[in-house]
Amino acid sequence: MDRSLTIAVNRADLLRIVVGIVAMMPGMAVETMPRWLHIAVLALLRPAESALRRLIAIAATAVVVGPQRKRRAAPKAKKKRGEKRALPPVFGLFDTRRNVDPKTPPAPGHGPNIRFFDGEDEMPPAATPAQPGDLVNAEALCRRLAAMLAALDDIPGQAQRLAGILARRRSKWRRVMRPGRPPGHRMGGKRAVDVLLTDCHEMALRALAEPVAPNTS
Repeated sequence: MDRSLTIAVNRADLLRIVVGIVAMMPGMAVETMPRWLHIAVLALLRPAESALRRLIAIAATAVVVGPQRKRRAAPKAKKKRGEKRALPPVFGLFDTRRNVDPKTPPAPGHGPNIRFFDGEDEMPPAATPAQPGDLVNAEALCRRLAAMLAALDDIPGQAQRLAGILARRRSKWRRVMRPGRPPGHRMGGKRAVDVLLTDCHEMALRALAEPVAPNTS
């Protein structure tokens, strides 16, 4: 497999998809957006993130990691009381894991649904069902999209970062991609992002299984 060509071709396809996602957004720094738009953007962003994660994994297979030195904590800059310092968004390099352990106890509920004890207590009003036009918080979604755009512009740097994390944690490549279907996968999906994710996933599995001559340059 020509890893450089594979990454370049699929990066161009992925960039076109991400540009389309950005065009759907009312802005890159909005606080809220309609629920229907949030759902539509997330449905495209999740598989796009998975595809990029696999391209970074392919690039990281050729990275040579030297001896790991103990990192010194950077001095914390003083900030004024009440000041909030926004950290730059960081792209997630590892798939989210499914909780498939049957021994894991279910989350505790809210207890008995007792609404009144006698005829003198009034029934509380029913909760209003969510509507597609309701405004929902979009800050986390915007940060994820910004992190993906930054990672697309620096796949070699993200590959170095991934290889360094794996070396420090002494982790295996299987920790990068979860077993089974990747996040955002759609069985029989016909969208461009679905086809791209399927291709990137297969190429990443093949790249991780094949030996590669490390690039030390």
